[in-house]
Amino acid sequence: MPSLKGKVVRLLSRVATRRAAVVAVQELGGFQRLLLRCDVPEVAAGTKVQVLLPTDDMRTYSPVPTPEGMVLLAWRHAGGPGARWMSNARAGDELRFVGPQRSLELEQGPTVLVGDETSLGVAAAFAVERPGQLHAIIQTDAPADVRSAAASVGMHQLDTVARGDTAATVAAVTARRSTVRGAIVALTGGSTLIVAVRDALRRDGVANIKTKTYWIPGRTGLD
Repeated sequence: MPSLKGKVVRLLSRVATRRAAVVAVQELGGFQRLLLRCDVPEVAAGTKVQVLLPTDDMRTYSPVPTPEGMVLLAWRHAGGPGARWMSNARAGDELRFVGPQRSLELEQGPTVLVGDETSLGVAAAFAVERPGQLHAIIQTDAPADVRSAAASVGMHQLDTVARGDTAATVAAVTARRSTVRGAIVALTGGSTLIVAVRDALRRDGVANIKTKTYWIPGRTGLD
């Protein structure tokens, strides 16, 4: 069912949205990579764009800046209208979106970003903007797909662990922080992952933790 927000944005689209054209589409396992050309002069890491879908639903993505334009990386197996739109996108399509708007703010310095497939865009954006400062730890059952999608935007500093494996995730964070003192920990993605890893890290005495929830089980269109 279309969202009320999407209907309002559609009515005000001439003044409330920007226009973008899909330049290229690349399937990377479970991910879809869209290269967009638009009039955004600069895309900062940690921002979001809210895309107005043909169904008048709104879906939020973390844009990744590249010399060719703005890239969206989406997990096609997430389900819902956003995943269906991404899977059917073709070069030459036009879309309207709101943003970029600030979503996740991280202090300058070394960062360990933890998340799931929905976190790959924001991780890649910070990796591009702050070379060598960000290391990602992604929970997934499709590690090859995650690495392929990350490599497509020049991101290689990441580890993958099994989905739901909190102990392995915390161990990976601890190992990274042991070599990079004072690294910020950013927890992103699904709420279940964030709560489990945050609580375990706090029990281990980690205090400098940032969180950003992208989805909650049973809910769609968060943010």
